[in-house]
Amino acid sequence: MVKSLKQKTQKEFNRLLISSIIISLLIACTGLFIYCYPNITNKVLGIITGIVFLINGLNIIIKYFKRDGAKLYAYNLIFGIVLTILGIVIMLVPSSVATFITVCLGIYLITIGVNKITYGIWFKIGNDKSWLLTVTIGIMLILFGFLVIANPFSALTLTKLVGIFLIISSILDITDTIMLKRRADKITQIFW
Repeated sequence: MVKSLKQKTQKEFNRLLISSIIISLLIACTGLFIYCYPNITNKVLGIITGIVFLINGLNIIIKYFKRDGAKLYAYNLIFGIVLTILGIVIMLVPSSVATFITVCLGIYLITIGVNKITYGIWFKIGNDKSWLLTVTIGIMLILFGFLVIANPFSALTLTKLVGIFLIISSILDITDTIMLKRRADKITQIFW
């Protein structure tokens, strides 16, 4: 029973490592696209965000009038109008959403960095040699996340930097994952 559970866990661990490599490759491709086409990236993201806001705003306004303008929904009408106007403004000036998206990306990078450091600590506890690389990648992700949030660059420069960082981060992630895969048996011993 224990042996079967251990084998099942090792298979799942290996599946996770392979999916991690695939996700890292997809992120690297995204980073390459972002780096090569920063203007298009900013505009497309802005237009998509604007359309979503506009559709939601119009939907809220339509629902308000379908309910005969009940007082209970008065704030919904205001919210719908604000969302509709925001959607139109963002669609007309799609690069305005780039700042918001970069802040979200910064928070995302910080979260991943903290997660990597946690893994690194577990690897250190298990005497795995890859702990230092994992912690280093985590620290780099956190620092870049804060840099992205501080946004000292223009939107275009920042978009290109995000593309470069996604490529580098993905390469480091793939390297880290390959090192982990080579020592899958030792690593699974940490948790048994």
